[in-house]
Amino acid sequence: MSQTTLHEVAIGYLLAHQAEHLTHDRHHLIGRCAQHLQEHGATTERAHIVALQALGEVDTRATKAHVELTHCTSFAVFVVDPVTRARIAFTAADLIRLAREHAARHEAMATTH
Repeated sequence: MSQTTLHEVAIGYLLAHQAEHLTHDRHHLIGRCAQHLQEHGATTERAHIVALQALGEVDTRATKAHVELTHCTSFAVFVVDPVTRARIAFTAADLIRLAREHAARHEAMATTH
């Protein structure tokens, strides 16, 4: 299956099933989407990548936020604020720190529920 078709399948799956998952359950939604993509012939690794790419698109549709790829490098990612149109730069180290903080918050939420 082509990359475009896999992406469309993932978008469709996420739109159909996202209401079944609360914010703290996003990891499970990604896993289910990836499993669905594997059923369509994707490898495990490819399925997870496409599921995450699709989640990024679905998650930001309402805000119109986007990554400005023309300025990104392996070490810095530029996100455009949809309100101010300002570029916000995140280093790879910033993203790792934010991901760890995010995971820690969601682990704490999961243990209190």
